[in-house]
Amino acid sequence: MHTEITKRDLGRFVTERRRALGLTQRELATRLHVTESAVSKWERGLSYPDITMVQALAAELGVTGQELISASEDHEGRAAERDARVYRGWRASILWSTAIAYAATILTCFIVNLSVSHTLSWFWIVLPAVGIAFSLTTLPLLGVPRPGWWALGGATVSLLVLLLVVWAQSAPGAWLGIAVAAVLLGLLLVFTPILLSLAPIGAGLRRHRTVLALAIDTVALALFLGVVAVAIGEPARWLDPMLPLAGIGAALVWAVALAIRYVPGPAALRISIVAAILGAAGVGVDWAVARVLGQPWDFAPDLRTWSDDTIDANIKLLVLIGGILIAVIGVFVAAIGAAGKRRDSALASRAEAGID
Repeated sequence: MHTEITKRDLGRFVTERRRALGLTQRELATRLHVTESAVSKWERGLSYPDITMVQALAAELGVTGQELISASEDHEGRAAERDARVYRGWRASILWSTAIAYAATILTCFIVNLSVSHTLSWFWIVLPAVGIAFSLTTLPLLGVPRPGWWALGGATVSLLVLLLVVWAQSAPGAWLGIAVAAVLLGLLLVFTPILLSLAPIGAGLRRHRTVLALAIDTVALALFLGVVAVAIGEPARWLDPMLPLAGIGAALVWAVALAIRYVPGPAALRISIVAAILGAAGVGVDWAVARVLGQPWDFAPDLRTWSDDTIDANIKLLVLIGGILIAVIGVFVAAIGAAGKRRDSALASRAEAGID
């Protein structure tokens, strides 16, 4: 037995548990196949139960072996065990209910499609659709390792199969390549930062994960536009105007991301730079798009007149002014903060010199 508790502590714990269960010493002794005198000695603190009796005694008293050895009830442990049982019950109910529902759906659609059409047609659309739902709701509950990745992989494969079936049965055409490329692009946009955080890359590159993620996503977007251009039968449009137009949007994202990630100094300074970029984006993007498309660019705001001819330019002007004001305020706040830090540092240095 552990030395942290005395015989008297153990005896008091056994007595309290026995009485709480409404048992006499004789009844407890009978259940354990020991003498009543032995139980009495335990409760009076005259002796410890034999080590071989610990589990049996704990079971009769309705406690764990650890609780008996420590002579105290582990309420937190019991609560955790109870929560675990509740979770296992919830998991089992969700697993079986969804599995039965999906199986019933597949079987019903199989029978109906076969009996009405005398062949399997739209059933092949239902099957991968159910596969998507199964992958997102039931597959993670099967105890597979890394269930999130299994759910993502199963849902992605099911979605691609669904697109292929729809293309083959109902709408053959170039849209399938665009749809598949769009799915892959979406996965890259969402999961590239996660994959880079998990990848075993060096500390030098790890500091620049933002740039790496943006570079991968930018290349993926360019390739996606290439797929679209080929699919619609106009590959020449990939270089002009698709890539330049995409580059305008990507440049804005790059500017904001790089300002947030690499500009040194206080947060107010980064906020001011981002505000200036976004404020100028409305006017700048319009101008750049017009240049790429070879269209005339006219920016003639008139805040005194809010008509169909001026409302767009007026709004962009106000956004530009707002961005500049926020940028000025941010720079001012950053300057005040930097001055305060320098003053505090100087005072601390003088105080330290005075102490020395």
